[in-house]
Amino acid sequence: MPFLTYPLALLAAAAIPALAAIYILRNRYRRRQVSSLMLWEFAVLSREGGAKVNKLQLPLVFFLELLALALLVTAATGPRWQLPAHARPLVVIFDDSASMLASSGGAANAPRARAAVALDDLLKSRKFLSIRLVLAGPKPRVLASAVVTAPEVRESLGQWTCQAPDAALDAAIALANDLGGPQSQLLVLTDHAPPGTEFSGDRIQWWAFGTAQPNLAFVNATRTTHGDADRVLLEVANFSATASASAAYRITSGSNLLRSATLNLEPRARQRLILNLPANTPAIEAVLADDALAADNRVTLLPAVRKRIRVQNSLEDVALRTLVDKALDSTGLRSSLSAAPELILHNARVTPAGTNAWGFRILADTNNATSHTGPFIVDTAHPLARGLALDGVVWTTGAGQGTNQFGLPIVTAGNTPLLTTQTDALGREQVTMHLLPDLSTFTATPNWPILFWNLLTWRARETPGVMESNYRLGSEVAIRSLTNTVQLLLPGGASRTLTKSAEEFILEPETPGLYTVVAGVSRWQFAVNLLSPEESDLNTAKTGKWGEWEKPEETRREYASVLWLFVLGALVVMVSHLFLVTHSKGRV
Repeated sequence: MPFLTYPLALLAAAAIPALAAIYILRNRYRRRQVSSLMLWEFAVLSREGGAKVNKLQLPLVFFLELLALALLVTAATGPRWQLPAHARPLVVIFDDSASMLASSGGAANAPRARAAVALDDLLKSRKFLSIRLVLAGPKPRVLASAVVTAPEVRESLGQWTCQAPDAALDAAIALANDLGGPQSQLLVLTDHAPPGTEFSGDRIQWWAFGTAQPNLAFVNATRTTHGDADRVLLEVANFSATASASAAYRITSGSNLLRSATLNLEPRARQRLILNLPANTPAIEAVLADDALAADNRVTLLPAVRKRIRVQNSLEDVALRTLVDKALDSTGLRSSLSAAPELILHNARVTPAGTNAWGFRILADTNNATSHTGPFIVDTAHPLARGLALDGVVWTTGAGQGTNQFGLPIVTAGNTPLLTTQTDALGREQVTMHLLPDLSTFTATPNWPILFWNLLTWRARETPGVMESNYRLGSEVAIRSLTNTVQLLLPGGASRTLTKSAEEFILEPETPGLYTVVAGVSRWQFAVNLLSPEESDLNTAKTGKWGEWEKPEETRREYASVLWLFVLGALVVMVSHLFLVTHSKGRV
């Protein structure tokens, strides 16, 4: 709401210089009787030349008339003033995504900096009942409690870091509506236009401060095990819509330079880089030349996690034991050690005593053999069943398969459980498989190694530590620990103590970088990288304002006219002017 309702009335201010001209340019004469004009002629001639400047002397009535004119002109514009009792709450939604830091002209030109200045100007020009701040990252969150003044808002903006991989603005607006109530006014600060072709801003204004510009970025980065080595895959994208670009990059490991070259990318093109590294190569860092957005020009990749499960194969049948060994070795997840096993394969109907290992038993009773060709019911949500495709498989079982005496069924044929799992009193998983391998085709299909891959992977996930060493920003990191608390060392050097509330710690890293988890004498590291094509693509960035907070009739109820104050002031000045003129008559 502007301070002046009728700003065109300011044209009347032209009377002010006219008044000044009347007083400055006019000549005042009084009749005097003198004996001779000789001396007067000399005074006139002395004023026509010389280096001395005559001091301009204006009477007091001039300044009173000038003040009266200024007050009347201001009153004609219809000034209004916001009523504190009618002020509304304000909820500001901040886009916390990385693209808010994009700028080719310095940090002061970044959308975040420009949005902060615009918000500060708004708070200086208008009063609000209260101000709430909402950060729109992958999950919106509220910053502190309600504030009132601009300095308090500026202090809270230290948490607006703009390092998120995306901004859930819709969810943040819904949270802001609930937070502020039906009378609140919402303000979105972002770097792109609102969704849709039309924006109906009912109590909401959308301010964008982005600038469309080309950008080069890492959009994929992985480091996985490949036999006894690590394989690194990097993908670089050119997000320019019209121009080709050259991307100079460097890949280093500590002080060692692994590769340095330049990529030539067509508009909207991507190119992959593949490196094979020894497994003992420490963390590597890949860096692109600086451009509009610095956050997507750097990735750090730690060595791939190589969790190996100690397996004891106690199957009695030699042929079956050999068949299982081949499947276990093909996974690459089996440890060369078998002492203190973490997984025991056996034929016994009773779980082996005196061990904390998981059990996997294969029951191959040849009595009353029954072949099953489907349809098979598979619990695809279970870790053991991922990737299993049993169409066309012949699965033969022996006697006694009509009940679920061995736990929760994972694979069934009709009412016959084929693969079950059960958690015993010690918290160990006991998997039971009913199978006659000589009469089945299951062992001759890819399902056989897939099953053991799933088994060892599931077991590895339940061992202490992290399952992976490299994550995308925005993904969850699961950490297993035998302790109830762990110390988390953040990339900036700060630390945080985490307390276990479930079987594992679930982290949601908020910034890229290296994290360290300390649990007693154990230490694990993982890296988090910004790999978000949506944030790196700056072609949709825009600058503009959309939406209105209220209708004119609602605004008038919030603002009161102060015209009468200026009219009253003008009357007081004119009375003073009249008094001064009246009492100065006749004075020489």
